Amino acid sequence: MWFLEVALLLFLARIFEGIAEKIGQPKVFAWVIVGLLVPLFNYKLSWVTESLGILGIISYLFYVGLEGSLKGFMRGLREAGMIAVGGVIASLGLGLIVMLLMGFSFKESFSVGVALSATSVSITVKALEELDKMHRREAQAILGAAVVDDVLGLALLSTLLGISAGSLSEVTFTVIEVVTLAFGFWFGIAFTFQKMADPLYRFFSRLSDEAPILTLTFIILLSLAFIADELRLSSILLAYAFGLGLSSHKYIAMKIERLMSPFITLFTPLFFIAAGSMFSIKELQSVNLADSLAVMLVIITVGMLSKVIGCYLPAKVLGFSRRDSLIIGFGMIPRGEVMMTVVVAARAVGILSLPVYIALILLLPITSLSTPSVLSKLYKGR
Repeated sequence: MWFLEVALLLFLARIFEGIAEKIGQPKVFAWVIVGLLVPLFNYKLSWVTESLGILGIISYLFYVGLEGSLKGFMRGLREAGMIAVGGVIASLGLGLIVMLLMGFSFKESFSVGVALSATSVSITVKALEELDKMHRREAQAILGAAVVDDVLGLALLSTLLGISAGSLSEVTFTVIEVVTLAFGFWFGIAFTFQKMADPLYRFFSRLSDEAPILTLTFIILLSLAFIADELRLSSILLAYAFGLGLSSHKYIAMKIERLMSPFITLFTPLFFIAAGSMFSIKELQSVNLADSLAVMLVIITVGMLSKVIGCYLPAKVLGFSRRDSLIIGFGMIPRGEVMMTVVVAARAVGILSLPVYIALILLLPITSLSTPSVLSKLYKGR
């Protein structure tokens, strides 16, 4: 059955791409739309499609890393860190305060703040690549901020779980432990493969066949994804670290880019289709909209504005132009797997009420659809 499913989804993805291009929208916009259509037919994607999508996005972030520069990333890390921290503080603070003012409990309010603080820039990165802007300073700032944001989101999730379990005395230690482990592991991967680039080049240059190069690359990518999953880190950002490390040797980087390109073309759309399909129409129908609409609108509004404001202000202080600061702010609003992890975990332990839960889930398709369009308009108005 999954054979036909994948074939049909790829066919629809290409059809909707053509429509999106005609109305001036990036391809990723079309892919999310296809995903949003899936639940309307009361259909759930198979685990095979979701797995192929994950493989696609891991390959894609690795590819982005190959086109980057570890030295350039390190130079921009200070400003990326400030942008990420600004976005996290604004989202966590505004989410917590607004929910408390609306009469929700501290635990539920804190859960909303933690969920809103988590960014997923896969859609932003794809949109920027289609606009041919990945080389620009603001695009690199978004990528760097995503690394810091992911680690902070992981630490906040650990804090939330500690609070929900009542182990407040262990929360501070857990946060420090998680942040240290996550940053240490990410930089360890990047610098290790930077050192291994020359030995790998010597090994590859002796091969008459390119198949072992591609095989070894996927072995490392999948191994890193497994380790990341075990440590509850982001597999896609570890793939980015792997690519950044190898980017120091341009010959290897160019050769692997060429070999990886078909996989990215085929499987990356499936990730964004799967992301769009996560929105459940049934759950929305189970809520009394008349009673819950105000709460849902407030959460969605805070979720979008908090990231824009929280990232825009540090970017302006760091010397980015008004337009580039807005690009960074809007580029940081998409939510994805980290937010969904927080939402599902909080819902599972009974912290989130159904209207709040659905409002947070709604952020995924709303930010996924709006971000590419806004970025395209901001660049066209440059």
